[in-house]
This record gives sequence, structure tokens and C-alpha cells, in this order.
Amino acid sequence: MRAEDAGARTWLYAALAGWALCAWVLALFGMGGSIDRLEEDPALAQPLPTPVAPAPERLGPLPQYADVAARPLFTEDRRPQPFVIDPTAEPGAGGGFDYVLTSVLRTPQVQLVILQPVDGGDPVRVRRGHSPEGAPGWVLQSVEARRAVFAGPEGERSLELRVFDGVGGEAPTSFIPRDAAAGPAQSPAAGPGADPSGGPGADGQAPDPAAEAAAALEDSAPGGVRQQEAQEQVEMIRRRIEERRARLRADGMSPPRPPRADPPNP
Repeated sequence: MRAEDAGARTWLYAALAGWALCAWVLALFGMGGSIDRLEEDPALAQPLPTPVAPAPERLGPLPQYADVAARPLFTEDRRPQPFVIDPTAEPGAGGGFDYVLTSVLRTPQVQLVILQPVDGGDPVRVRRGHSPEGAPGWVLQSVEARRAVFAGPEGERSLELRVFDGVGGEAPTSFIPRDAAAGPAQSPAAGPGADPSGGPGADGQAPDPAAEAAAALEDSAPGGVRQQEAQEQVEMIRRRIEERRARLRADGMSPPRPPRADPPNP
């Protein structure tokens, strides 16, 4: 290859090779051989730092801090709280067990319970021999009709089935006895649509329980109940009857007819 055809990279490589060759030749002739360490001069040495006097002990004797253990800072009542350390527990495993027993299922094949966290949250289903997700250290040992027993680091803990205490929820529907709903005894001929046999009206339709409840409220209320309260009671009963009939129609069943009221004996 001719020199005029060489590129810039070729000239760069040639320059580096020339510098390397010159350094090698100079090293052969003793370049760098006279470099040596200086003699030790005590005047050039840096002085060592002066040691500082030790500070006095800041902590007092241990009995001086006995009040810290007797009145902990991080508890609400400033009283020591009992705790248990399980050396066999896995790291990160939760030790708290704050659940309420809400349901029990016992069959020959399956025994499980449904727990509800005390501070709120989604229900947790636990089979016998298993542990809830939030408390891996507690195992469901036995299931009874209204009780479940768990075993954990603190020993056995028994949970009683929670029952409704009447606080919260929807108010129950007031029950009106059939005798009060029927009102005072009437003769078979009383009423324009009454059947002499005491059965349903002439049109063949069953009597409306909501209408009977409204009539019972008007007749049995001492001094007369306010019209607004009576109307709200009737509407509530009517809505529940319609919901019941809608569920029966959805299931492919016809709503049951109310029992026929027998005429009063003369």
C-alpha cells in the first residue's frame, strides 16, 4: 500500500508504534534507572495528634432507671404489658390474634369457621387444621356448635360465636296477630265483597295482607294512630310482600295464597 493511500487511522497507529519504540530504546539506555527513594528525614514527619481526655460517664447506675420499666412510654396506661417471645416462630410471622367468630360450619367432610377482624375488614374462612392468613401462628384445633378453639404461641384461645345484640341493623317488622288484623267479628253478610261461605271475595282474588294490616292499625290503635305513620307501615309491608312474590316468581314458583279465614261461629 502506498503512503499517500494511508488513512488517518493508519497514521495514528504508526505514531503510537513510533512512541513505543522510542520509549523502549530509551529504557535500554537506562532511562528511569536513577530514580530512588529519598532518605528518611524526621523533620518532614507529621506530628501525631494529642489524645483527648476521656469524657465522664453519662449513664448512671441501673437502679436509677427503674421507673422506665415500671412506667413504659409507649403504652396508653403507662403500665407494663405482658408479651411472649416464641423462639420457633418464623421471621415476619404475625403474632396478633384479634378476630371474632361469626359463623360455624360442621359437616362430616368439612369443618370450618368464618372469622371477622375486630378492627374491620373482609371475613376470613379457616378450615380445621389451618391458620388464618393474618395470624399464621394460630391453628384451628377443634370446632364445636358455638365455639372454636385455636392453638398458638400464647396457648389455646377459645372464641365464642357472636350473636346479634340488637345494636345496629334494620328495625324488625312489627308483628300484628291474625286476631287483631281480622278486627271485630262481622257477620258473613257484612262487607260488599264478602262471600257467604267466608272465603275470598266474589272476584276470586285473595285478600291483600297490606290492606288487612292497615285496617288493623286503624282499628286497634288507641285514640287513632297518625295517618302518616300508618301509611309508612303499610308501604313497608307492601314492599316486603312484593319482594317476596318477585323472588318466588324468579324461582318459578307461584306465591302461596294466604289461609282462608273461617267465619266466626254464631
